[in-house]
Amino acid sequence: MKLKKKYSLAEIASKYNCKILGDSETIFEYVSSVSNSKENSISYISDIKNISYLDETKLSCVIVSNAIASKIKIPVVIHENPQLLFIKIIKESYEPANSSMFSSTIDPCNTIAASAAIGINSVIGKNVTIGKSSVIYPNVTIYDNSFIGNNVIIQSGAVIGSDGFGLIKDADLWVRVPHVGNVVIGNNVEIGANTTIDKGTIDSTVISDNVKIDNLVHVAHNVKIGKNTAIAACVGIAGSTDIGENCTVGGGSGLNGHINIADNVHIHGMTMVTKSIKEPGMYASGTTVEPADSWRKNQARFKELDSFVKLIKKKT
Repeated sequence: MKLKKKYSLAEIASKYNCKILGDSETIFEYVSSVSNSKENSISYISDIKNISYLDETKLSCVIVSNAIASKIKIPVVIHENPQLLFIKIIKESYEPANSSMFSSTIDPCNTIAASAAIGINSVIGKNVTIGKSSVIYPNVTIYDNSFIGNNVIIQSGAVIGSDGFGLIKDADLWVRVPHVGNVVIGNNVEIGANTTIDKGTIDSTVISDNVKIDNLVHVAHNVKIGKNTAIAACVGIAGSTDIGENCTVGGGSGLNGHINIADNVHIHGMTMVTKSIKEPGMYASGTTVEPADSWRKNQARFKELDSFVKLIKKKT
């Protein structure tokens, strides 16, 4: 994201009462993610594990806590809550009300193929691309900067590019994290009714070629879904999860955030995926339906399972 003006670290330090380590006259005019950096930009690091991204960084500077500032070679802004300061810098230039979504006219900067069909009452933001022979059914909302490929079908009620559920605490109050990334949808993708695909926080949420997504699916910010993967209804995918190619996800499943799913993984319905799956194959969790009386007894026994195991180990 390009900011509304160029900033120096000295200006940021003065405005937000921060310390600087390195050249205080360093200039930046973009924000970017630390893993996908660009020249003349600033980012932030809250976790020491992410310092390795700076080995070949294009960042001009980075916001960090005092605990890791000395470990970084490029100029740094020191703040007790690096992400919060990063958000404040973005908000100085972030003006969502400027979108054409708040107007009845189509933004002239959009690139919409002549062969694409746009249903009535659909709302399209600015700087949107819609490819050849794509069909956008009525009452679809497509936010700014979304890219939609060729032969894409988006059913009614779908929302492409809304903000993700990004929140951070400022003292005791939740503060919304502005999302300035976008959604990139490849060719021959199908998206079901009332499905929501959030844009990336800084980078892109990516739906690759030939992905098929059913109704009422939620794809959170910065998710990446590989080619030829099919996802059934009522699946929830948390942020920054990567799903491989040629996968299937059964209805009602939930996938945790910041995990990786290998290619050719097939997840059964109602499965809760809490960690990365590194090998192809079929995966399932949960219990099947049974009479309520039996389920209550088994559930009560399940809660005592750990004590039973400890007792058995003690006796053996």
